[in-house]
Amino acid sequence: MPAVKIPATIAAEVAVPVMGRAATAAGFALLSIFWPAATNQVLAYALAAFMVVSSKFLWDYASAPSAPKSVRGLYAGAAVVMIIAGLAMAFRPETLVIAIAAAAAWIIAGVLEIVVFIRHRADFAPFKDQLVTGFVSLGAGAALLMGLDLDAHGLLGLAGGGAIILAVFELISAFGLRHAAKEPETGLWS
Repeated sequence: MPAVKIPATIAAEVAVPVMGRAATAAGFALLSIFWPAATNQVLAYALAAFMVVSSKFLWDYASAPSAPKSVRGLYAGAAVVMIIAGLAMAFRPETLVIAIAAAAAWIIAGVLEIVVFIRHRADFAPFKDQLVTGFVSLGAGAALLMGLDLDAHGLLGLAGGGAIILAVFELISAFGLRHAAKEPETGLWS
């Protein structure tokens, strides 16, 4: 199967939100690696910030002018769940609450991204990436559920591991979109 070519105009519309999501994940991943003695507050506030900022870029991605309007409800659902999870973590910085809230947000967002891929990948070429981001989110959420008995440092490591994978994939996607945005459109005489 040949690679899907994303038109330059569409790539330009979604490159910034994808790069923003990648940078957010990378920032959280770096914090999770280099914070040696994470407390519940560090875990709660860092993960809450990651969820809220990620939801903003997820919504910006779905709000691209050329994106199908039919997916906005799915992305809005994912964004709202991530914001609610972030608020729950910020107001109740207990490891069990943090782990369950983050796991639920990642699992729900992951399922919704996979649904977007299944239903709409033919409608909008950038949605081809949602399969991977959806499964990464599902994996990160499942890992947090399996680590419910861990302390803040252990949970930060699990969440950071998921963020590392997400950051790497999103960076690859973002740079691919930036490259596609710079390519001239092929026309009749090209």
